[in-house]
Amino acid sequence: MLSTADVIAFVGVGILLTALFLQSESFISPLIQGIALQSLLLALLLGWLASTEGSLDLALLAGLTVVVRALVIPYVLRRQIRAFHWRIREIHAASRVTGHALAAVAAAIIAWFVFQQTLASVFPQPGAALPFVLLVQGLLMLATRSNTLVQVIGYLEEENAIVYAGALFASAFPLFVEVVVFLDVLGVVLVGVILSIQRDVTGSPEQAGLEELAG
Repeated sequence: MLSTADVIAFVGVGILLTALFLQSESFISPLIQGIALQSLLLALLLGWLASTEGSLDLALLAGLTVVVRALVIPYVLRRQIRAFHWRIREIHAASRVTGHALAAVAAAIIAWFVFQQTLASVFPQPGAALPFVLLVQGLLMLATRSNTLVQVIGYLEEENAIVYAGALFASAFPLFVEVVVFLDVLGVVLVGVILSIQRDVTGSPEQAGLEELAG
């Protein structure tokens, strides 16, 4: 039978791989699928911790993560590109994909090293560095990507990192559930407001950008 440390390690590696995938992808639909998968993996971890610790709060958070981050928000994002007949891609992204992927790997290595040198003694739990690495990956996406939908996905990754860290370090904190619920509500409101203000956030293919979709 798998131990909690094994589950944390396996799920953590899966979450890290989804983060690297998000950084190396420029088409919007796979990015939405990637963040939904990342959220499902996080919900799996929360559900496992809930069962081992007998925590109703963590079980509630696992359900909220599935409903809000893996289903509702990805559904809203998909609706923004459903009207287009193209696989929508970030404009001029073809030349930057390799750079984004290399930057993501470098950022992950640096973040892991910084955590080990500064915070590892404070948070000795198994897999403690992975939420920190995920947080850095989300910040990198927010800083380097110009498409609004991609930046929303980066924000969702930041939320996942915060919940991930809380599940490992602060699951017994009295306000943990309330903070996560607030983040979920904020995420839904943020997505709704941004997408209602900026209808062309998907970067629909203009004539000048059609060559981006050919490769």
